[in-house]
Amino acid sequence: MEQKEFYNEIYSKHGDETMRPLWVYSNWLKLLGTLKKDAKIVDVGCGTGRFLQSASEAGLRTYGLDISDEAVKVARKNSPKSEINQGAGENLPWENNFFDYVSCLGSLEHFEDVDRGLLELVRVGKQGAKYIIILPNENYFFWKLKKVEKGTKQRDFEMLKSLEGWKKFLSDGGLEVERVYQDKYPSSEVNVFEYKNIKKIVRRIIYKLIWLFMPMKYTYQFIFILKKK
Repeated sequence: MEQKEFYNEIYSKHGDETMRPLWVYSNWLKLLGTLKKDAKIVDVGCGTGRFLQSASEAGLRTYGLDISDEAVKVARKNSPKSEINQGAGENLPWENNFFDYVSCLGSLEHFEDVDRGLLELVRVGKQGAKYIIILPNENYFFWKLKKVEKGTKQRDFEMLKSLEGWKKFLSDGGLEVERVYQDKYPSSEVNVFEYKNIKKIVRRIIYKLIWLFMPMKYTYQFIFILKKK
């Protein structure tokens, strides 16, 4: 399986640095609102397991799945209280209506069968379950400007849609969109003063400002908070 081999290589090389730091996932978890005590949450495409770690520390019963064996190793180390399996998101190993919360943070768009993947996410959630799903914007400003990453290996198997396109996709799949947020994380990564060259510093400041004030239409990723219909 091409995706599995690709992500195994990524996680074996970069380990815990493959994905974002813990504080990002803690902030995303808060977007779900007040969490039910001892509720069950699953993170499909759990990567380094940092979201599961945050959920576990918040008192939830945590489950995860990733296609990469190497990712599962890292995730189990970061979130030892979680039940984490290796497998494809199109065939989840849990029964119907099992979870109170379901997350898929920047992974669904990479599934071999995205439609089947969404059906599985919906299947395992209880009636009224809350979801957080993060998906990429086909109209992202810098992709339009510079064609950033368009030719990379990861982009070879990634579905891209506009905000309205994803809303329709999610709604048709059985989820009700409650709120949508912009993924502002890249602005926090921009270190304005990492260069001594004044031109580069100015360029970095401009980049940071673009990120901070970028309209939803051109944002990098959409953070969807949803409910099972």
